[in-house]
Amino acid sequence: MTPSCVRAVLVAAFGALILSLAAPTAIAVEERAWLSLEGGVDLYDPEQALRDAPGFGLRGGAFLNRWVGVEGLLHHASPTQDPTTRGNATYTHYGAGLVLTPQRTTWILPYLYGGIGTAKVERDGFASKSNGAFHVGFGSVFRVGERLGIRLDGRDVSYKQDDGPGRETRVNAFQISTGLTAFWLGRPRDTDEDGVPNKRDRCPETPKGAVVDAGGCPLDTDKDKVYDGLDKCPGTPVGAVVDAKGCPVDTDGDGVADGIDQCNDTPKGVLVDAQGCSLDTDADGVADGPDKCPGTPKGAVVDATGCPLDADADGVPDGIDICPATPAGVAVNAGGCPLTHSAYERQMLDDWVIRVTDLEFVPDSATLTPRAMARLDSVGAVLVQWPNLKFEVAAHTDNAGEEGARQPLSQLRARSALQYIYSKYPALNAKNYWYVGYGDTQPIASNRTPAGRAMNRRMEFRLMSMDVLTSEREKREGFGSSPAPPSGGSQAPPPSPPGEVPTAPQGQAPPAATPPASQAPPAIEPPASAPPPSAAPAAPDSSGAAPNDVPPPPPPPPSEEKPK
Repeated sequence: MTPSCVRAVLVAAFGALILSLAAPTAIAVEERAWLSLEGGVDLYDPEQALRDAPGFGLRGGAFLNRWVGVEGLLHHASPTQDPTTRGNATYTHYGAGLVLTPQRTTWILPYLYGGIGTAKVERDGFASKSNGAFHVGFGSVFRVGERLGIRLDGRDVSYKQDDGPGRETRVNAFQISTGLTAFWLGRPRDTDEDGVPNKRDRCPETPKGAVVDAGGCPLDTDKDKVYDGLDKCPGTPVGAVVDAKGCPVDTDGDGVADGIDQCNDTPKGVLVDAQGCSLDTDADGVADGPDKCPGTPKGAVVDATGCPLDADADGVPDGIDICPATPAGVAVNAGGCPLTHSAYERQMLDDWVIRVTDLEFVPDSATLTPRAMARLDSVGAVLVQWPNLKFEVAAHTDNAGEEGARQPLSQLRARSALQYIYSKYPALNAKNYWYVGYGDTQPIASNRTPAGRAMNRRMEFRLMSMDVLTSEREKREGFGSSPAPPSGGSQAPPPSPPGEVPTAPQGQAPPAATPPASQAPPAIEPPASAPPPSAAPAAPDSSGAAPNDVPPPPPPPPSEEKPK
């Protein structure tokens, strides 16, 4: 094999060795200056007419930053000329240039370098000659400690030869060397720049900016997995879900962080407790915050804004109001029940019957007159205030007309009256009412006088559930006799005299007029015996309506005859 081939093989092998060892490994110190003593072999260009020979040198460098440094070198060899008969020679190369290293923070430091300088050749039989040269090279430093390493290096020195036995041409001398390198002016390497040297850093990959402990491991005071220093919200409660900056995530915007929030879908604006669940201080079903009436009494029915509903506008909210159908303007107690009673209601409470005398129908029919309707309106206003009571609705006639027609006519009139009340007060429970016609079988006055016959032409609403009334009265009277403030803070108007329509609050219909006291019938005791079989009341069926509970017949044309 020729010397050129040997030289090429050595250069290729050296390059492969350098590349195979250039992979980064463990962390070392970060030095600022190198000083190397080297020895190796010089492989000369054939045009130089010099035999390959050992060489040695001295190199010194300083780094400007982590990747770039400057280096000066001096190399000397004493080859013999080729052929040897020509005598000996000396070869000296000195120069300076830049050193580039991709990673100076490992125990194996690969590098490239290049520069300019002078190559001086002194030969026996020839004059000494210095030529300008440039060099390029590569290598690695293998650390054996923080301050010492072994250097393996190869470089090519090129210059233009213009003396000696060879041609005047550019020649290249390749120098392979190894040696010891000392590291100076270094500081302990801190790759992650956390202030803890790598050799003591138990967490060498700490993110930049993180606060670390003495061992170089990041601190996370609030345990949110975002390190102190990077954490923009260092006081995050334990268990809270945080974003990349360490600040709590609050999906529903209620002020309680996700992870701690047990109610993650709280509506916006709702006040919550420490667990993120909505507060409802007054327990009205509308959360605090949206609740426009936060002091709602317990048990009151409220609207969507949390304010109490008061259907009868008596100042006592629905849900608490045990008399929800109180006529407008009537003073009530704390339970929402009237403090005063109409004449018809007083009859029911004292005598267990509401008696409407001289109730006018179109003659010989079951069609109510307008005046009769107005009087039944007042009766219905009483019934709707006592929804749990049961009544028999009975119609009575005087002894006028055919005897056989009196009972059927009274039956029709009882039905007509009850159907009218149902139409005006649909909230009434039909299971609590049944009607019957007694004809003229139960007079309460003499039929010999007009006044007596007027008394006998009557409609009676007879209470059939006295025990329920007793219990209900005790319940209502238990709320006392002091008036409750009316709804909206306005004062309730004083009770109207019997027979007059009280003034209704703004936006409400006036209540029905109550009969004057002079029309109230005398008190009677409940009947001691059942009605005769021919006039027995119709009992409700399983559906709650009486078998004879059918719509009233249409009224006949108006008549000028006085109703009976």
